[in-house]
Amino acid sequence: MSSILLIGDIVGYGNLGMSVMVPILSNLKYEIFRLPSSLVSNNFGYGRFAVLDTTEYMRQSIEVWEEQGFEVDAVCTGYLVSEEQTRLVTDYCKRLKARGTFIFVDPIMADDGKLYNGATSDTVEYMRSVCRVADVIVPNVTEAKFLAGKYLDKDSLTYEEAEDLVMSLQKLGNNSVIISSMLMEDQTCTMLYDKSIGKIKVLPYEQVEAQFSGTGDVFSAMTIGHYLKGNTLEDSVQTAMDFVAHVISANRASMHADNGIPIQNHLGELM
Repeated sequence: MSSILLIGDIVGYGNLGMSVMVPILSNLKYEIFRLPSSLVSNNFGYGRFAVLDTTEYMRQSIEVWEEQGFEVDAVCTGYLVSEEQTRLVTDYCKRLKARGTFIFVDPIMADDGKLYNGATSDTVEYMRSVCRVADVIVPNVTEAKFLAGKYLDKDSLTYEEAEDLVMSLQKLGNNSVIISSMLMEDQTCTMLYDKSIGKIKVLPYEQVEAQFSGTGDVFSAMTIGHYLKGNTLEDSVQTAMDFVAHVISANRASMHADNGIPIQNHLGELM
């Protein structure tokens, strides 16, 4: 059984972050370890929320794990709360990568054309440092634009602009790149660069008229879960896209979209 360390927030109210990633990856038969970057009361979209920064706990945990010689096959990083925490995670990932661990980074900080509450230009720079050590990064298109410092004033990109955006991020760390939720020449799509084959792929999809918090976490879990099983990056992303579209469609009448997808209703459908 392969093992995955999840580094990110634990949300108290709602199916977001680790709350959706753990059941998905567990059902895909991975052994899951957790390093919470923060405890968050609820989705930031509510406007009022409480956050407990767990940086010191993370530091002590990493020290103990290193002393004990604990190893994992892969790491998936998500929401990080500060420069200090980002530096801690980056250094730890560097050490793990040198020992053969696969590093997957979801630079959670923005959506819908703007940074999340509490995120700043400094946050963007912190996230760039984590992306530099990754094997695969998976920003949404807003995060990609902030990371690259390009096209922030544009909703729909041309193919040439989208390609430039992907390759700008690829140069951050010489890694594979997946950009989700892109609007390219008025077509919604996911664009990816697969370093192993040196090619860009465009995977179009039809937008489902519903929006849920936490779908990026579902997408990341499905992508890394299938990719680590030996599937191609393109096939893994397509599987993740299809699953996200399915669960959104199945729950589009929900009155609690801000609380995420009720993933517990769909675990039996995982492939």
